[in-house]
Amino acid sequence: MIAVPFHQDPRVVRGFTHFSRAVAVMMSVVALVLLAGWCWNVPLLTAAVPVQPSMKPNAAIGFALSGSSLLLSQDDSGSLRLRLASWLSLAVMTIGVATFGEYVWAADPGVDYLVDDSLMALVFVLLGGLGLLVSARRWLYLREGLAIALLAIAMIGLASYGIALASKHGPLFDRVPIYTTLLLLAVLGWLSSTPTTGLTRVATADTLGGAFARRLLLPALLLPVVFAFVFEMLQSGLGLPETLAFAFMALFSGAAVALLVWWVANLLDKLERQRRETLLLRNDADTDTLTGLANRRAFDDALANLLHGQRKHDAMFSLLMLDLDRFKSYNDDFGHLAGDEVLRITGHLLGTALRPSDLAARYGGEEFALLLPHADISRASDVAARILGAFRGFAWSRRAVTISIGVAQSAAGDDAMDLIQRADAALYDAKRAGRDQAVTATTAR
Repeated sequence: MIAVPFHQDPRVVRGFTHFSRAVAVMMSVVALVLLAGWCWNVPLLTAAVPVQPSMKPNAAIGFALSGSSLLLSQDDSGSLRLRLASWLSLAVMTIGVATFGEYVWAADPGVDYLVDDSLMALVFVLLGGLGLLVSARRWLYLREGLAIALLAIAMIGLASYGIALASKHGPLFDRVPIYTTLLLLAVLGWLSSTPTTGLTRVATADTLGGAFARRLLLPALLLPVVFAFVFEMLQSGLGLPETLAFAFMALFSGAAVALLVWWVANLLDKLERQRRETLLLRNDADTDTLTGLANRRAFDDALANLLHGQRKHDAMFSLLMLDLDRFKSYNDDFGHLAGDEVLRITGHLLGTALRPSDLAARYGGEEFALLLPHADISRASDVAARILGAFRGFAWSRRAVTISIGVAQSAAGDDAMDLIQRADAALYDAKRAGRDQAVTATTAR
């Protein structure tokens, strides 16, 4: 099986890179504003959003360092920048470890936010580790594992947004710390900083899977929030029993999945229609409309590729040049419509005589060319004999049509002109010898 190259869409890759840089700048700016609030004792700045609890200074420092590290890691041109990014991420990990130690060994066990602070410490350990691995360009699977763990923590935070929004027990921002939002952006920013590797490799691909990933990523991230909001609204807002709330939740989940399936089906239909239109345009550009064979442009491209393969991998191939015998006389006797019918039949006979890997092309007028990859002169002569037999055995409606063939095998140092001239010379030898036969050019002329 031939491996199909995996390509990224350059426009999408640039978009992911720009998004990552924007996240890095935003994280750094927001964190610096929060730190400024602590330094100048401005409570509004320490919370970023009115009525929300203040972010602790160590958390703000962690996000500022992570944002700076993310910005530095974007540049592969200098190892100094990457080393500095690694040190900043290591500092983020250190903040996480120090925070965890502070609240486990020094904090009052009765403090309400002990669990939240411990989780925040874990977040910075994982976030620093993610940045360290991205900056080092190593340990891909561990790096993606850390990213998935951080995404899971962020999803829990987002779901709590949905619950708080539907609940009657206090404002939304009293229930959810701001670092949940920054955490989600940070993880997406780090993933987007390496758009051609890891989890984002599929999302930036110029394939159907890449198109699906780019369009379904945001809905997938928002579904936990929506589900949590609906479930809490059913229970707290409408006062439904838990069993009935679960039943409605199952109905809502099914409807959401059905909507996603419908969306994917529409996207697939659109992409398939675009693919078919592109294929038709490509076929129109490379196909001779009368015979259905490749045209001269497609033949030239295929010949150039085969010659390149021969020079690089010593992959031999053969060329057959074919010409219908006395075709002008046939046109004069029976008219151009009858001549067109002969050309169409010729296209059919040539197509049925070849392997899927071979190429049959209308070279010009009543002249045709066949390219036979990995075929030596003996194999090419067998193909020529089969074509001659097909023409002789066909039930022509007016009078028998024959064909003359020149056969040439590629040789080291050939260019397109050399090979075509050898095959053409053999073709005209067949014409001079009485037509309706094949002649091989065994040596370079």
